[in-house]
Amino acid sequence: MKIAHIILCHKNPKQVERLLNALAHPAFDFYLHIDKKVDFRQFEYLSEKENATFIKQRAKIYWAGYGTIQATLNAIEEILPKKYDYINVISGQDFPIQPAEDLYKFIVENSGTEFMTCESIKDKWKDAAVRVKNYHLVNWRIPGKYRIEKIANKVLPARKFPLDFEIVGRSNWFTITGAAASYLINFIKSNPKFVSYFKYCWGADEFIFATALYNSKYKNKIRDDLVYVDWTGQNDGHPRVLVTKDYDKLASSAKFFARKFDADTDQKIIDLLELKLTRLKSG
Repeated sequence: MKIAHIILCHKNPKQVERLLNALAHPAFDFYLHIDKKVDFRQFEYLSEKENATFIKQRAKIYWAGYGTIQATLNAIEEILPKKYDYINVISGQDFPIQPAEDLYKFIVENSGTEFMTCESIKDKWKDAAVRVKNYHLVNWRIPGKYRIEKIANKVLPARKFPLDFEIVGRSNWFTITGAAASYLINFIKSNPKFVSYFKYCWGADEFIFATALYNSKYKNKIRDDLVYVDWTGQNDGHPRVLVTKDYDKLASSAKFFARKFDADTDQKIIDLLELKLTRLKSG
């Protein structure tokens, strides 16, 4: 089984290098998408890493905007011809909390399962409904857009989703079969109204892939994603940056990745996880 890891990066190339080292495995290939807004040259040396390739078609990524979706689509479309069994999408600020071999065996044992969290905005994730039902101009780069947004939500008719779908989501990080990834690309290309709707949502990357896959033949094969995230005390749309005091929770988690880490904030937690992985790998 061959697995492709798409890694969306925008900062800390040395931290990304440590991620690549920790995930190294004969069955894994790495595809780095570097945010088009940042200087590519600082990441260029990573091409020397085994099985690491840069995505050619780069997108500019702005927080909560469509750029994350475009970057993911560009990467998936570029690697689909290589016929991977699984495609895993993570961030350059993620880090494995289980050995690469354990991840590989888990995916092999659960072959055919799609790992993508799909919580409905009707019940489990009600507080997210406003993000897709209201007009959001997050993709507009103009002055006064928030004032325009407020007026639009006051005077325009309620937004109507273009398809008879249940809207679900939670995270834009997922691990899916190559077949499901191909389905997503074809579905999104064939449904411009679906795409247009999500371009006026806030943080649409956390909905668009999950909603497309959940309302398809893949629905009954979906399980929660493989990433540990801590939202404790967060109300600004950003998960907590994980630090040294979080180590025990990470060490006992059944997830395979965690996010997010920032070596500029706390490098020791990454050191501890590297030690753990080395210890488990050596038996």
